[in-house]
Amino acid sequence: MAAVAPILATQSLTRRFGGLTAVDAVSLEVGRGEIRAIIGPNGAGKTTLVGMICGRHEPSSGRILYDGRDITRLRPWQRLRLGIVYTFQVTSIYRGLTCYENVALPAQRGLMQGFAARFAPGEAKVAERVRAALEAVGLAGFEVQRADELAYGHQRLLEIAMALAAEPRLLILDEPTQGLAEGEIAALCELVRRIARAATVLVIEHNMQVVLELAERVTVMDAGAILAEGTPAEVERHPDVQRAYLGR
Repeated sequence: MAAVAPILATQSLTRRFGGLTAVDAVSLEVGRGEIRAIIGPNGAGKTTLVGMICGRHEPSSGRILYDGRDITRLRPWQRLRLGIVYTFQVTSIYRGLTCYENVALPAQRGLMQGFAARFAPGEAKVAERVRAALEAVGLAGFEVQRADELAYGHQRLLEIAMALAAEPRLLILDEPTQGLAEGEIAALCELVRRIARAATVLVIEHNMQVVLELAERVTVMDAGAILAEGTPAEVERHPDVQRAYLGR
């Protein structure tokens, strides 16, 4: 049986900022439907790496392949249309809008891709997608509440609902558990598992307990390069990882 091609691959991907090499010749492959974690100390290059994957940073050299297609020079909106959706480390929501309005914006953009340019998706179709996304993250019933009135944990969930409304094929979550209480973290991990039934999930995360419980494979970065890669158990036992990241 032929091997299934990865949904995402980077080839010697490098990003320099002046004399600083933030990401140094990183090559990785992420399988379809996988939950992959990227970990490493502050300054390891994790956010810069995913910034190149979603189009926020242009690589200095190297290539990015998505579903077998070279997307290295595509603009962020073009990647979004291909199903690459990114949630920020710092919550990025429209604070003055209601939860419904926040989720309706990406829902409408996503639905527009399936229509001729002169047609707009009907209100009922948008509403259906919005309510499905809010229900998926546990925010059903919050439609009319303003985003800035939500607790921080609920704001993080709202941002994920916005991502789900775009129907991602590759969802990139940058520090999704940051600022969450223990109970909220457990609920978010269960949500990520549900999302992974329909999409590939790439997670940047500092909480090692979350990584060990959630990820199928872990990529460890240090000083802009890949230090180790493997299952959570393999990575946890790796001596270089223990020294550089776990402090052992």
